[in-house]
Amino acid sequence: MFWKKKNKPPVTNDDQNWLDENLSWLREVFTEEHFQSIKTVTLTKDFFNRDFNGSKEDAFFILNKIKELMRIENDNIILEFYNDSPVVLDDGSVLSTPSEDIDGSWQTASGTYEQDENDNVILSLEEGQLKDTVSLIATISHELAHEILLGEGWLEENDEYLTDLTAIFYGFGIFIGNSKFKFSSFNNGVESGWESQAQGYLPLQVIAYATAWLSVGRNENVTYEEFLNPSLKKYFIQSLNFLNSKN
Repeated sequence: MFWKKKNKPPVTNDDQNWLDENLSWLREVFTEEHFQSIKTVTLTKDFFNRDFNGSKEDAFFILNKIKELMRIENDNIILEFYNDSPVVLDDGSVLSTPSEDIDGSWQTASGTYEQDENDNVILSLEEGQLKDTVSLIATISHELAHEILLGEGWLEENDEYLTDLTAIFYGFGIFIGNSKFKFSSFNNGVESGWESQAQGYLPLQVIAYATAWLSVGRNENVTYEEFLNPSLKKYFIQSLNFLNSKN
C-alpha cells in the first residue's frame, strides 16, 4: 500500500502564523497594487548594472538603487562606515569583538539605523561587507526597511524581525537568506582556522517560507534555483510545495 506524502512547511506552526499574519499585514497596508508591482531582486544587471570592486562607491550605488526599488524618497539619508573586525596588536595578540565566542564565531551588527535631531537618517555599515556584495545588499535593504517602518510612521517601536521581513517583502529574500551564515578561513600570523559569522534576525527556514509565500502571492516565475544557496533552496522548495498544495 502506498500513502500520499503530506506536504509540510519547514517552519513551526507559531512561525507560520506569524509569517502569514505579518506578510498579509504588509500586503494590506501597502496596497495590493503596490504588492503586485514589487519584483524579486537578483544580483544581475537587470537590477545592479555595475561591476563591483569592494569600494565605498559600491555601497553608495547600492544604497541609491535600493532606495529606488523600495520607493524611498527621503533625500536626508547619510551613509557612514565603521570597522568591527578583530585587530592584531604589535605583540601578535588578537583583540576581538566583545561578542566573540570561544569557537571563533561571532555575531556583529552589520549595520545600524539612526534618526538624528536634524531629521537626518544615518546608516552605518561595517566595512568588511564591502568585500561581499550579497551581504552588503542584504544589510542596506534591512536598514532601509527601518526607514519604511519607522521613518514613514508605520511602527512606533523598533521590531528587528519585522524589519527583516519587510526587506524580504520588498524583494530581497535571496540576499537576506544567502547572507545568513558566512564561513571563512583566517590566519593572523599567530593562529589560523575557520570562523563563522551570523547575519540578520530571522531563521533560514523562516526566510525561505516568506520568500516562497511572496512568490506564490505574486505568481512569479523567477528561477530561484539559480540564485539560492543549497540550504536556502531546500527550505524554499519545501515551502513552495506546501503553499502550492493549499491552492
